[in-house]
Amino acid sequence: MAEIYKLIHPLKYFTDYISREVRPDGRKFDEQRNIKLNVNSLKTAEASAVVKCGNTTVVCGIQLELATPKAEEPDLGYLVTNLELPALCSPKYRPGPPSDHAQVTNYLVSDIITNSKCINLKDLCIVPDKLAWVLYCDIVCLDNDGSLVDACIIALMASLKTLCLPSVTYDNDTEDIKVNADIRTPLKVHGLPVATSFAVYKLPDRNILLTDPSAYEEEMCGGIGANFIVCSNEGLLCGTQKFGGSNLLSDSQEESLKISRDRTNVVKKVIETSIKNDNEFVS
Repeated sequence: MAEIYKLIHPLKYFTDYISREVRPDGRKFDEQRNIKLNVNSLKTAEASAVVKCGNTTVVCGIQLELATPKAEEPDLGYLVTNLELPALCSPKYRPGPPSDHAQVTNYLVSDIITNSKCINLKDLCIVPDKLAWVLYCDIVCLDNDGSLVDACIIALMASLKTLCLPSVTYDNDTEDIKVNADIRTPLKVHGLPVATSFAVYKLPDRNILLTDPSAYEEEMCGGIGANFIVCSNEGLLCGTQKFGGSNLLSDSQEESLKISRDRTNVVKKVIETSIKNDNEFVS
């Protein structure tokens, strides 16, 4: 009966729950979903991770390539992200070229990694103006049930933290390149940026901030994607994104920053435990 009511009156169904200080899945407003993580699961990638936040499932794989640095940035390497949202991950998507949502989300993920300064692109340069590493970070969503950016950042950071770069020698005279895959150096990762998504739901008397919204909650609060994303790196704010929805009061903004800082500790523990146990799922 509840499912029929949800289909016929989706907004009233959702409002009835929120007005009783509970979400349709039973969570509190500031409660997040469980995180499950597995690293080094793709043997064809140099580093990889699979993360599941609630039902949202994302796979990340990193491939390496050698290239010439840009003329205007001769001492920098490259970090390239690419996000795919195939039709199988949500009925909202169709087969074909990348959707607008995929492109926007990919830009957000890349922007968060850049602004957090967790990767120094100078560390990817082997010989200035001659040779540098290119990190191709391919992210595929298997199930999009909301808070997609959060899951993408976790999967990408877990992959980067397990990545080791092969030893490379370059002969300036002959321009000969030798790669020794047996000798590897772990990639330097500075801190741990974590994205925390929120959905803002407007009631007649106040606005409600929902942490880690599901796809259903995102839709009820204004459309595909979270209304508000906060990114912090080791407790330091390194970016916010607001996408339409209702305005946030200062109290709600402060609350979101606190939740984001607390979530950083949770994600850090999950990643560290997963790397320690390697091929075991942890939550």
